[in-house]
Amino acid sequence: MSRSVLVLRALGGLAVGLCVAVGGAWLLGVDSRAVLDALAHAPWLAVAGCAVSALVMLALQSLRWWSVMRPVLGVRYVDACRAFAVAATFNALVPGRGGDLVKVEAMARRTGKSRATVVGAEVVDRWLDAAGWVPAFAIACALGDPPPWLVTALGTFAAGLTLWAVVMVVLGRVGFRFSDTSRMGRVWSALTAGMQTFRSRRILLIALLLAPLPWLWETVVIAFAGRAFGLDLTLVMAFSLLMAFNLATVVPSPGGVGTTEAGGTAALAFFGFDRSKALAFMLVYHLAQLVPGVLAGAIVLATQGGAFFRRLASEPEAH
Repeated sequence: MSRSVLVLRALGGLAVGLCVAVGGAWLLGVDSRAVLDALAHAPWLAVAGCAVSALVMLALQSLRWWSVMRPVLGVRYVDACRAFAVAATFNALVPGRGGDLVKVEAMARRTGKSRATVVGAEVVDRWLDAAGWVPAFAIACALGDPPPWLVTALGTFAAGLTLWAVVMVVLGRVGFRFSDTSRMGRVWSALTAGMQTFRSRRILLIALLLAPLPWLWETVVIAFAGRAFGLDLTLVMAFSLLMAFNLATVVPSPGGVGTTEAGGTAALAFFGFDRSKALAFMLVYHLAQLVPGVLAGAIVLATQGGAFFRRLASEPEAH
């Protein structure tokens, strides 16, 4: 894909996200002056804490990804952190999580594995990331009653996750193969090889112990940050807010700009909070989550340059 196409794609996604945010603010009756006033009085110590939290989130997500990829690629945890940081940088520039494609390309080059194998393992990791909310939701329900819209949304999402899991299991067991002499056959074999990790017992432990950690951590951080902004969020409200702005990012926008703010503001408005203050909180919180990852990825690229995409002789062979 040419650079001009990437730029147009990024600008188009950004325009869509901003339209969603502006349209959502108009529908909710947000007062722009009140938003600016809330931003001017933002508790910057809490904002700094959110920025540090973003790096903790990156470390937890990298831990989950590394746990999935290690048997397939033989990568080190530090490589996983670097890959996630670079992906965060490109995700902030390209809509549709384009940074994940950069991560796949980098890991394929560094380990010598097929891109299809890396994609197969990446599919498993994406499922685990999405499924991590299940234990987190169970804990949230133990602390309070979730809103009906969240139960409905997550029920639908759970059905999709179940179907996704069934497809991965079926692909790993039916033994369907294309001709090994064809390009499609080689790609298919590599893809299913990457997804074989889904059938290991380790996946259950990762799903129950590691995958929920980023969701639980961010729920707690949102609750504390919200209170610093004068939004008395319970943990159930914070978890609902987290799910709302994550679900809103199905609308492609670089870094979730606009869609995150719209989804989060709508959720806070549902709980009865001041809508202008809610939008101000979402703007600051999203920025505090976005910038540290982007900077970390930029630092990795600046210090490693082309070496990030190059296989090093000192790195162990992934078997």
